[in-house]
Parts: sequence; structure tokens; C-alpha cells
Amino acid sequence: MNTRIKFLRKNSGLTQEKFAERIGLKQNSIALIESGKRNISDQAILSICREFGVREEWLRTGNGEMYAPAPTNGLDLLAKEKKLTHGEYILIEKFVGLNPETRKRILDYIQEVSAALSADDIPVDAPAIDCRESAESLHAELDRQLGIEKKEAADGSEAS
Repeated sequence: MNTRIKFLRKNSGLTQEKFAERIGLKQNSIALIESGKRNISDQAILSICREFGVREEWLRTGNGEMYAPAPTNGLDLLAKEKKLTHGEYILIEKFVGLNPETRKRILDYIQEVSAALSADDIPVDAPAIDCRESAESLHAELDRQLGIEKKEAADGSEAS
């Protein structure tokens, strides 16, 4: 693996110092890894793969293609550019998969909650807003909408 790391670094046109900076290590750590005097951590391997688009299998074993395939859709490109976590990716994917009416209702709800939280002129003895009821209502509507969309998708696939 040490020779593949050195090859990747040189192929990327980086010094040991610049390569190390990009993956959160020190230059001397890279020198020791490349010379085979030090093992690389799993975390550093994942950082190299993420930062340079290298396939983990290639880096660890030399098998297969060196580089991961380029993202093919807009969300994959956004995820790579903005370094989205898996959870962030799923959140965006699920949100944009909803119909426009449901997305609008979610945004309206968020704005309503935000306005309520930022209103500093509410008297202390004012009745509390039951956010749980609104959240439960929104959750029920989302479940209902997803059920409709799943049924429509199933009906569409049966018709094909």
C-alpha cells in the first residue's frame, strides 16, 4: 500500500507536506508511510479515498480501478462538492423526492417554527404553542403523502 500512496501523491503533483495537509496528517507521517516504516490508519485511508476519489480496494490491495467512477447525477455532484455526510445526502434525496405541495408545507412549517422562536415580544404568560401537535400533524401528512406516492409508483409498475 505504501507504494500506491506514493504513486497517488506523485500522480497528484503534491509534495509530502501538501498531501499530508489534505488528509490531516503531518509530512513526516507520510514519509514514514511511503517508506513502509509505519502503517497507515483506517481513518487516513478513508480520508485519502474521499479527498482524491480513489477506490479503497485499489488503495488497500491494488485490485481494480484506481479511481472511483465520477458522480453521474446532480445530487452526487453536490454531495461530492459540499462533502455531504450520508445523513445529509439522504435528507436532501428524500426531500426533493416529495411532491412540490409537501415540500412547500414542510418549508412553511419550518418558517412558522422559526418565526415563533424569534418572536421576542411574546408575554411570558402567553399560552405555549404545542409544537408536538404541529410536528405530529406534519409527520402524519408526510406518511400519508409517501403512501400515496408509493401506491402510485406500484400502480405504474404494474401497468408497465
